[in-house]
Amino acid sequence: PDSSPQKIHDIAVMVADEVSTGRGGLQGRRDRKLAAARILIDYCQDIGGAIDMLVSAEQWFEARRLAILHEHSDLEKMIIDAAVNYIESILPNFEQYAEKFEKTNLRYSEVVWIRRQAKRDGEDPIVDDGNDETGSLFSLASNASNTSVRSNMSSSSVGSVSSISSVISAGSTSTFNLLNNDDTLRHKSKFNNIGKKKKKKKTRREKMRPKPGSEEELKSLIATMKENMIDDEHFQTIVETIKFLSQVGMIEFAKTLFDEYEIFRARIAASQRRRLEEMKQKAKEEERSARREGQFYEKIVLDCEANVDSFCCQELPGVVHTFFSYNI
Repeated sequence: PDSSPQKIHDIAVMVADEVSTGRGGLQGRRDRKLAAARILIDYCQDIGGAIDMLVSAEQWFEARRLAILHEHSDLEKMIIDAAVNYIESILPNFEQYAEKFEKTNLRYSEVVWIRRQAKRDGEDPIVDDGNDETGSLFSLASNASNTSVRSNMSSSSVGSVSSISSVISAGSTSTFNLLNNDDTLRHKSKFNNIGKKKKKKKTRREKMRPKPGSEEELKSLIATMKENMIDDEHFQTIVETIKFLSQVGMIEFAKTLFDEYEIFRARIAASQRRRLEEMKQKAKEEERSARREGQFYEKIVLDCEANVDSFCCQELPGVVHTFFSYNI
């Protein structure tokens, strides 16, 4: 087999590419690129390529160490510029994520009450979303009234045919007609569309949207809240970026990232606190109301609630807070 330096170089580049794109079995994006960079150094002596790989993974410290070790001052400046660009690219995301989380959290609170009531009643509520093809308007309240109507109908079903006939004849002077007198609506069939309004077809997006108040909507809301929080990998990147830029003298940029993250963390915490306080107060009022009416009150907690209640942003390391307390 060909074991020339060029062949080994080509194979190493191919392996590094596979590892960096996730085909090497490593899970984290940053870990994959770090492993790929080591391959480029060990087997290809490609310092520039390794530094590029590290920069793409926001591994600022390791990239700068290589640049200094191999006396690439031009690459060192490129690494610092890349870290600054990273900050500028993510700053707008904090506001977008916070707004989305707050809005979703409000809807989550509403759906939790619907699901609790459904669990208490042992049924799945049908909530009108304005897109019901049958044109029916059902809600939790109307379900209860429908149940009452059904029970009344069953109790009165013992009447004779003559009594039914007398009811119909007695109502002959009423304005209500079993048949519509409008000529355009007579002799209706599926082939006769005269006077019939066309139903608006649901869009693909509407069909895929979970039914309001359903278990599917609850799961979708929880997933959306998770998506708009800072995960462990991105948090670690933010911490390292703040430390790195502080170390190389770019304190103004590091402080900007520090401040924006703290504002975002505070908004998430405030949103959670408001929701929990409102739900606690609402639960107390609901229990008091039930007891006043002499009803048994069953406290219902959904399986997902403890997990969602724990959603919060990680706190930046104490050393970072200490550093900026002295660098005003």
